[in-house]
Amino acid sequence: MKQLGRILLVDDDTVTNMLHRRVIERSGHVKSIDVATDGQEALDILRADLKTGNALPELIFLDINMPGMGGFEFLEQYKEMQIASDMHLIIVMLSTSLLEADHARAEADPNVHCFCDKPLRLERLAELIEELEMKLSSTKPYGECIG
Repeated sequence: MKQLGRILLVDDDTVTNMLHRRVIERSGHVKSIDVATDGQEALDILRADLKTGNALPELIFLDINMPGMGGFEFLEQYKEMQIASDMHLIIVMLSTSLLEADHARAEADPNVHCFCDKPLRLERLAELIEELEMKLSSTKPYGECIG
């Protein structure tokens, strides 16, 4: 399985970030984990990477509801950044939201790979890393997350 250079967690909840960091570290497939507590901080990280020529995170786990800039607002700004599709970046909406409207809105966004329920599980992370490997060879539309 592919070793990822970097994952970006975007969530305002410290405990959730600790839990997800632990799951990611346990996987042994990620070299570095960055954390942003809202969408604006995440955009700042991505912009700094682009400006300095640093590699972007291959996988972004994005919460929906955060103070300041939430997940959907992040996606609107991300779209304006016009990050090339050959960057092989996957954005996963990771949320506790049960609202069908949130699922539908995520599904409609071409930058969102899939919508998954919190908490992140080790098995699901492994599946996402495999899906990222597949994306390297072809463009995959909105994915179907289980759980």
